[in-house]
Amino acid sequence: MIELRIPRSLFQEMIDDLERTHPFAMERVGFVYGKMGSIGSDATLALLCRYHHIPDDQYLEDDTVGARIGEAAMSQAMRDLYDGHSHRLCIFHVHIHGNHGEPRMSRTDSRELPPMMPGFQSTSRNGAHGILILSADHAAAWVWLPKEKESRRATRIVVVGAPMEIFEGGKTW
Repeated sequence: MIELRIPRSLFQEMIDDLERTHPFAMERVGFVYGKMGSIGSDATLALLCRYHHIPDDQYLEDDTVGARIGEAAMSQAMRDLYDGHSHRLCIFHVHIHGNHGEPRMSRTDSRELPPMMPGFQSTSRNGAHGILILSADHAAAWVWLPKEKESRRATRIVVVGAPMEIFEGGKTW
């Protein structure tokens, strides 16, 4: 089992940033950082604690995707991950799909985002890294655990605080 926990204030910060319009990109992206822990012998926990928005000037004009970020944005994400020098530091790419219900990776997401994970894994070898996609009323995450080449779906995403929300495969509590 893999569970992500996000404080309500951080969840709202992400949504507020990701819903802002951009001068030319169709959507916004960001990175959320956290620490990996465990909640049992076979359960992994990622406690997300800090969001990094991508400044407008670090997006590249590309009509083939909703948003493309440049080298400066990726370099900053890698520096933040490396400079943390923190054991089990995690990073997740995050963006919003505007639909309702459980989000899925688009073809573009499936093609473009997983190739980032080996770089994250080499920078923070003991952390869980991944992709977090939000929708209007749900969330889903794909997680690469340390030393694993394939992702696993997060079993549960918990937004901690009032109101508390729990997102599980197809269900919202």
